[in-house]
Amino acid sequence: MKEVTSIYKHHLSFTERCAEHDHNNTFKKMMRDLHAVGYKGIKGQSILDLGCGTRYSLALQLAANGANVTALDVDYIITDWLPLSIYRIIKKGGILRAIKAAVRRILFDKRYYRTLEKVAGQSLLNFRKKITFVVAEAEKLYPLPDESFDLIVAIAVLEHVTDVRLFASEVKRMLKPGGYFYAIIHNFYSLSGGHHPEWAFPDEHPSKIVPPWDHLRANRFPVSAYLNKLRPEQYLDIFGGKLQIIIFEGRDLNHDAGGLEGESLLTKEIYQELSQYPKDHLLNRDWCMIGFKSE
Repeated sequence: MKEVTSIYKHHLSFTERCAEHDHNNTFKKMMRDLHAVGYKGIKGQSILDLGCGTRYSLALQLAANGANVTALDVDYIITDWLPLSIYRIIKKGGILRAIKAAVRRILFDKRYYRTLEKVAGQSLLNFRKKITFVVAEAEKLYPLPDESFDLIVAIAVLEHVTDVRLFASEVKRMLKPGGYFYAIIHNFYSLSGGHHPEWAFPDEHPSKIVPPWDHLRANRFPVSAYLNKLRPEQYLDIFGGKLQIIIFEGRDLNHDAGGLEGESLLTKEIYQELSQYPKDHLLNRDWCMIGFKSE
């Protein structure tokens, strides 16, 4: 129950902030990055939001801007009557996941979507009916046709994938020739990379409970989320064998290049303890990767 309490406190403090981030940093800066590498725009494009999450905010924004969107997740995507949704989440992901989903939906989702629509400057929830939702099964994670998408997007997903080589192969399979893959990978070795809610915003709200980089040190405050712990060079090696990698670079909390996370908290004592890790691994919050499937 400590994890549920921690999640509750996180949503209580940061629901509006998360909605603003999901528009200003996730959606708008993804479009900025794609435009910079030659992607022409999303209107009329077939786009897969791979690992869309139960709020599927990126899928909503893509659909509202004219894309033909498929939203896939391995979790049950909440779009129906709450008791039925919770029952299905319990069957697929267990009671703890269902409790966290219920807390978020009942107490915070209305506020989240209200803020998201405000910052986006348009109604979004009406576009839910235009999205094709797919809940992947464990034995068939990617039940979608070959060469069916102009763009595949994976935001804060890859760090949770158990078989990244399979993931990369499936991305290549599902992309049309000339299609793009865009990923933001939450760097496991960063201060927030252990996914503890206490370190969601390290520079603005440093934890008074969980020590910095606890997940790389004593790990006295573990979380239940699966994290594959891959290094950036491993992601590059895997995806570079499938796609032409156009961009792979460190990003900060706001998905901008050049910014660092937790630099003031990386004391000499902590860095000495973590000296086996390159400093850029410890201070880059995310990795941004853009790949291209050749014709």
